[in-house]
Amino acid sequence: MRLHPSLDGGPFPHDDLQGVGKELAFSVDEYRGRLARAHAAMDAAGLDALLVMNPANVFYLSGFQTFAVDGAACLVVPRHGNPSIAMDPPEFGSAWISTWFKDLRGYPPGGDRPAYAASMLAEHGLERGRIGADDANWGQTPAFRAGLERSLPHAEFVGAGELFVELKRLKSPAEIEHVRWAALATRAATEAAVETAAAGITDGEVAGAAYAAMAHAGGEYPCLAPIVTSGHRSGILHSTHKRRTIEPGDSILLEIGACHQRYTAPQMRTLTVGPAADEVRRAADACIAALSAVLDALRPGAVARDVAETGWRALAAAGDDLVFHGNFGYGIGAGFPPNWADATGFIQRDQSTVLEPGMVFHHPIAVRRLGEFGVAFSETSVITKDGCEILTHGERALIER
Repeated sequence: MRLHPSLDGGPFPHDDLQGVGKELAFSVDEYRGRLARAHAAMDAAGLDALLVMNPANVFYLSGFQTFAVDGAACLVVPRHGNPSIAMDPPEFGSAWISTWFKDLRGYPPGGDRPAYAASMLAEHGLERGRIGADDANWGQTPAFRAGLERSLPHAEFVGAGELFVELKRLKSPAEIEHVRWAALATRAATEAAVETAAAGITDGEVAGAAYAAMAHAGGEYPCLAPIVTSGHRSGILHSTHKRRTIEPGDSILLEIGACHQRYTAPQMRTLTVGPAADEVRRAADACIAALSAVLDALRPGAVARDVAETGWRALAAAGDDLVFHGNFGYGIGAGFPPNWADATGFIQRDQSTVLEPGMVFHHPIAVRRLGEFGVAFSETSVITKDGCEILTHGERALIER
């Protein structure tokens, strides 16, 4: 078999896919605006280029997306000019439909990927440049970093993770619109899960109903599969469906986040099979009150720690011996499995972040009595010029079936 010429580490053969339309997540103007802001941030930080490997950051500046997030796609952004990107050659199809610029490269099969990335930097005369790396912990393993340093021994590689946090902190109207679309699919999935949950049904069947509804509503593959945890397992943080049959009296904790163009709108809800126990109802009332207090406090100029305090005051009525993670909101944005968060902000007691219009948060108010029960309610919101807009949908109440 003779391999396609592009599979030998050459440039992408654009002619092969001329008849295949683009599927850009944003307009080219939006991407150019992001690139201009990246250039300005690089100037301020004294960087000559960015070397980007975190899939969400690669997507943010290039549009490139694939569910093979461990494929070590490498984006080079020089301080002047357009970016270039290298990937495993079989990913050229994904790159063609999703990337806004033309400079697409393929790693030579079995070749030295760090050396190839270094050669891309050298093309811009950066053998002695100051290169900002996004500290991806994906393709840029210690071995990859060591290979770069061997290939460019006179270049300086510095962390640029905070640069990306600042770039992505405020979402554009187009980004927020993607979250709105995701919220519609989240609502469909949540409603399907609630309708399916009953005694004698497994937690996996509930998750399956949610996933099917999410896909039917136009959701893409999510950053996290629908989380469904019932009975005593609802009292275990970060647990999900595991072939457990739901029983009368169970609390069922749901966390569902549908995805549209890699943007997620997460939402948490709680239901019980039959009347809720007094302690479950008390915890649910406190969670709902805390969530409502936090949402009411969101506005431009508010300080994250002050917003968190309003949540803590309301949550005090939840009862004793409950566990809470202390996070009343975290920034969300473009994401890939296993995470829809983008670390652009937190609403916690130790955070002095001043809220600004365009910040998008998920507010996960969840308390658990470990190994007994869990209760959770959340919404996704965006800070507006007047306060906040709740992007997710549906009644905020304990559902007793």
